[in-house]
Amino acid sequence: MNLEKLLYDYNPDIEPERGSLLISEPMMEEEIFCRSVVMILDIDRGRGHLGLVMNKPTRLTLRSLMPSWESGGTVPLFCGGPVDNNRLFMLHTLGSMFEGSTEVIPGIYVGGRIESIVDYIEAGGEIEGKIRFFLGYSGWSRNQLEEEKRSHSWAVDLHPDASGLLTGEGNSYWRREVGRLGERYRSWLMVPQDPSYN
Repeated sequence: MNLEKLLYDYNPDIEPERGSLLISEPMMEEEIFCRSVVMILDIDRGRGHLGLVMNKPTRLTLRSLMPSWESGGTVPLFCGGPVDNNRLFMLHTLGSMFEGSTEVIPGIYVGGRIESIVDYIEAGGEIEGKIRFFLGYSGWSRNQLEEEKRSHSWAVDLHPDASGLLTGEGNSYWRREVGRLGERYRSWLMVPQDPSYN
């Protein structure tokens, strides 16, 4: 059986757009990107791509960054990627509720005024499925992502379903998004998370 053909029978030349998801191939070994789903937030044709890993929780909360803010202890932080771990990003579904936010895809927004965000959290606003915070980001220099796609490191979902993007984590999140890619990727779901089970 040709494993290469079975796992990678898809078109690696699909170009991601802003808001696309990159879904890592099932045997990627790099820890932060193993079984990861990355949303592309920015594309600069001259400089490269910027994205956030969506499904990698940390053990930190917002209170870890702001110890005096008690309510921040209820808000988990996710690892957005290996670059600039002092930088905080936020994705949310709350649209114009947060002045200064920008729509990435229909139903998912990035950023907003910190005062509005703090007020929302202080008032007991729902977090799960509504807001997700990320430390750091994922970056690719010019042509780097194209080379990784040609080596079958990533599948691209150009039209992700926004409804569940801020819920779930880890391998189950990855499996859900692989399932949404369709029949051609079914073989990915048969690869065990721990290669020693092969």
